[in-house]
Amino acid sequence: METKAQAAPKQTYFDEGERQAIRHSLLRYIDENNIGVPTLQRLIAAANGISVDQLPLKTLQRFMADTHRSNDLMVRYCHHFVRGQLVDPIKSFGDQFAAFLGVWRDGRDCRPVPPDMAGTFASHTKEALPPGQTMRVSRAGDLVPFSRIQVDLLPGHVFAVISETIVNWKALPSGTSDYSLPTTPRRNYEGVLIHPNGALFAIMRNVLTGTPRTYWLDRHADNRVFGYGHESYGALDTKAPGGSPLHDSRTVVLVPAKDSP
Repeated sequence: METKAQAAPKQTYFDEGERQAIRHSLLRYIDENNIGVPTLQRLIAAANGISVDQLPLKTLQRFMADTHRSNDLMVRYCHHFVRGQLVDPIKSFGDQFAAFLGVWRDGRDCRPVPPDMAGTFASHTKEALPPGQTMRVSRAGDLVPFSRIQVDLLPGHVFAVISETIVNWKALPSGTSDYSLPTTPRRNYEGVLIHPNGALFAIMRNVLTGTPRTYWLDRHADNRVFGYGHESYGALDTKAPGGSPLHDSRTVVLVPAKDSP
């Protein structure tokens, strides 16, 4: 009997952060269900409407062990299975987080995230000080590109899903790079955005290290979002001689990506 393949997801490329998130979800699934990779292979193949021959066991085992960079088609099959078969930990966390905040004393539940917060934003932060300089007078041109933030509303939920890719962690001036590194480092995060009393609050985790990252955000009339981001120093950071502060805190300005130069 010929098997008809289901429509493939639109996503055809997966960066390292996305691959790690898919891998962790599959490892959690086999641990919670007490199965091995051969059984997982059959489940992924069935979910995608393909034969097991199209998902070689050795290829899947290498992906699970993170010993080789698997091709994007195989990762796409795994991604489709993760989306359709597993409980989304972000959605589960968002529901629990909203419940944890509870009902306010005036009887109102946690407010839903405003519709105008949905979309892709370009985030900017203050340019880093030159080595040896401790302060300067603020100027209009001090802001430099910092990250890309995506906010997706979920029908029936008060929270939104938020993701961030930081491309300029050191807040270097535009057109410069960190010559101590062979490539520009990127940090990927995923989490939830919620709207308690006061400002919007986002809590995310680094998809590679699990390090928490938070934001307090507030929308202004000029279609910009201002706020503060916080993250503890972790495995990806090199502490300066004599020690470093416990965390990194930044003032950020978010503008819709379509309005960003």
